[in-house]
Amino acid sequence: MNPGGNGSSADYPGDVLNALAIGLAADTSESGRKALDVVRVRSPELMRLSEQTGEDLLATSVRLIDVLLLSLRSDIELPWSLFEQRARDEGRLRAAQGVPLEALIDVVSIYRRAALELVTAPLVDSRRRDEIMSLAQRRIEDVVERLTSRIAQGYLDHMDAEHRAREGELFGLAAIVTAMARSLDLAESAEVALIESLTALRLNAGAVWLRERASYKLVHTVGLEADQIDEFRDEAGPRAKSSVSANGRSESRVDGIIGSDWTALRAQLRVKGRSVGVMSVGTQLQRVFGPTDFLFMAAVADQVAIVLDRARQFSSESRTDHLTGLANRREFERVMEREVALAERHDRRLTMMMIDLDNLKRINDRQGHGGGDAALRVVAQQLQRVVRASDLCARIGGDEFAVAMPETDIERGREVATRLRSAIRETGLGVKSVEAVEVSIGLSSWRRGQDWQTVYQSADSDLYEDKRRRKIARRQTTTEGTKFRLLPPRGVVRRRVAGS
Repeated sequence: MNPGGNGSSADYPGDVLNALAIGLAADTSESGRKALDVVRVRSPELMRLSEQTGEDLLATSVRLIDVLLLSLRSDIELPWSLFEQRARDEGRLRAAQGVPLEALIDVVSIYRRAALELVTAPLVDSRRRDEIMSLAQRRIEDVVERLTSRIAQGYLDHMDAEHRAREGELFGLAAIVTAMARSLDLAESAEVALIESLTALRLNAGAVWLRERASYKLVHTVGLEADQIDEFRDEAGPRAKSSVSANGRSESRVDGIIGSDWTALRAQLRVKGRSVGVMSVGTQLQRVFGPTDFLFMAAVADQVAIVLDRARQFSSESRTDHLTGLANRREFERVMEREVALAERHDRRLTMMMIDLDNLKRINDRQGHGGGDAALRVVAQQLQRVVRASDLCARIGGDEFAVAMPETDIERGREVATRLRSAIRETGLGVKSVEAVEVSIGLSSWRRGQDWQTVYQSADSDLYEDKRRRKIARRQTTTEGTKFRLLPPRGVVRRRVAGS
């Protein structure tokens, strides 16, 4: 080649590089393919990730070689801001995918060598080959350094953001554990878990459902309008189809869900192998969840599951009598108030039955309090046997029980009372029994305009009337038995014995 024209011999290497870069840029597909083959061998994991995302790897390879060839030209102004931003985005993306930074730097080096090999081939016979290659190497090294720097910067940006996110998640998890430990209220526990999870994961809506047999009951929502709840449940709730699942050391399983409107993480809340509910958090914005998001959600879910299970147990205990397992007085009053309101609104029948264990004190005196407790449990067990599933049985005092019987009239109530007496009489106290359990029963039916207290007082009055009748009957039976034992057999004359 000739220095030519107005240029001096000092400009000659630059002119040659300009010409070479223009000529080589016309077809870089073969070099891009060869470089890609090297990358495939050196970084197979990077290749797999790129193929999974549907990236056109050959186009990317050719584009990178084109950038390096453009750096050889001194006749144009390169769009460095665009190149550097793309490199920074690449670093951020590969960091999110878990590709090591050294693997990215190695890939850039592969394309550096590929570009230099392109330049070397046409200069084999040039007298100034070394001078031209030195200039080409300096320019390519400069662009490689700039691109590598931006890739590393993007990579570190992501790592820093992840570090801050993990730090936020740890604070969020600590806040969840601390705040939830202070409360045994289901709704309050669910709210704390949702708010802290949404903050840590940078999401804006969520819901918690509690499992009840084969169904799920919505406990609490955050960030959802009334008209969004059903949509969120359908797309991210307990029955929604998941896109990906993560099973780790946590007991609770986490699913990733991509719906038409919501992208969400859903945790199956489990305690000791039992499913206690579901928690979902999500956003309507485009979002890709990484492995650490799944790990955080699983850690939160395990804590939420424990607290919700404990809160539900406490809630159950606060409504349940600890000895018999029946409802306690507070729960019975709440149910009666509700049933009276329903009867008033829908013109339904409602009957209340009260039961009193007549001889509890005598059982306690003869068998100890263990015997008395056993007697109470016998009444509770037989009550549950003879009533319907829709009836509510409760222990409302020391030896008093009550049953709320919706859709039941007084005659039906009397039939149940008869079956209860028969069941208790047959059961007794088992092998330890030295005295049969005896009960008095009162019944009352609700009438329009009455409140539940009026029904209660009427049943209570009927109970004590039954108790009075039974006491009189027992007294008569005892008196007649005593008289019978005092009379001598017919035809026998009692003789007075001397000295008697």
